[in-house]
Amino acid sequence: MNLLSRLEKIDAALHRFWARWSRWMCRGLILLIIIWGLNLAWDVFFGPPTGGVALIIHSEIDRPILGFSVNGVAGGNAFAHGGGALTCCGTIEGDTAEVIWTLSTTRTQYDAGLRKETRHKTLPLPERKWGEDNLHVHFLPNNQVKLGWSSDAWSPFEKRPENRNKKGNNTK
Repeated sequence: MNLLSRLEKIDAALHRFWARWSRWMCRGLILLIIIWGLNLAWDVFFGPPTGGVALIIHSEIDRPILGFSVNGVAGGNAFAHGGGALTCCGTIEGDTAEVIWTLSTTRTQYDAGLRKETRHKTLPLPERKWGEDNLHVHFLPNNQVKLGWSSDAWSPFEKRPENRNKKGNNTK
């Protein structure tokens, strides 16, 4: 009987606790859910841009690029002096970008003694604005790398061709 009376006392104490504090506990839980939802809404509408990024390679060097990565997100390859690829999609975050690329060789470069080599460089990641989902990676001579964001396939470092066929601006 001693055990049963102790269990009844514990049950009565839990019942009194629940009757007294259940409203406050439910209100607190609802308040936590509301705070979480407001934080999520704030991040969606006013937070920094996030999500998938397309990597676009631009090569201005005399050796082919076998592949590259920015903060672990793999990109495509490119021919010597141009050409390139778009690779989708990865998440690139942070203030710095570690760019790792592998240089290949053309046939004449291989015959001259050049071999495949891997290079890397750490540089600041440019500020990303809303709608900018393309990261352009320009490989320049002397191991120089430029990074730039854009909202379309045009690089922010290249001059865009003007559209001469605009309405009202037909020149023959």
